[in-house]
Amino acid sequence: IVQPVGQVTTINALSAMKKLVFEEKKVSMAELIDALKNNWEGKEELRQRFLNEPPKWGNDDDYVDLIGREFYTRTNQVIKSFKNIWGVSHNEDGTGASTYFDYSGLTGATPDGRKDRDLFNDGTVSPAIGTDKKGPLAILKSVSKIDHAGTFTHLLNMKFTPQEVMKNNGDNFIALLRSFVDLGIHHVQFNVINRELLLDAQKHPENYEYLIVRIAGLAAYFIDLDKAVQDQIIARTELEL
Repeated sequence: IVQPVGQVTTINALSAMKKLVFEEKKVSMAELIDALKNNWEGKEELRQRFLNEPPKWGNDDDYVDLIGREFYTRTNQVIKSFKNIWGVSHNEDGTGASTYFDYSGLTGATPDGRKDRDLFNDGTVSPAIGTDKKGPLAILKSVSKIDHAGTFTHLLNMKFTPQEVMKNNGDNFIALLRSFVDLGIHHVQFNVINRELLLDAQKHPENYEYLIVRIAGLAAYFIDLDKAVQDQIIARTELEL
């Protein structure tokens, strides 16, 4: 079993290069490579263009979602082309869990505007932090476009406030779960928590000994997490139903 991580980071990078370098020809490949080699130093305006102009995964936009579908399909095909000593094909395991944290620290700047060692997208199909602009149903529709049958699930994270989940006595949230099932997606997990509470837990960990959060495929005590992971969980979009 092989566990890739950072897939959405790669998909957004491919979308950015396709749009700005190859289609619109607003940026040369040489200029992009130079910016990446130097971790976008002195190129903040260019980095913002790569961050904000190209379509991003998780917004039900076929421009990037179909890149994502092809990327996941090809990755799975390559992994399955290798066989073990018994002649059985390897499988892609989409439950990369917290490994995105380790491997992003080994990866340089990427064309989606990410800087050297910044965290990848959490999970394996979650939108990159701050790029999901159109709500939870759009996220589900993006994720539904990939082939889930050939992979041992994929990790999708969503974050809501308790007040949002209880809106209309929870009917909206129940409708979202029904959409998740109807779209044929294997996995979703939730943090239902207020941003203010997490920020207070960072400042006063002694008061939050038993606070548990979902990372990606696992739960953990919030105060025991590396600050970079805490910050990412705090930064995840508080979705509205």
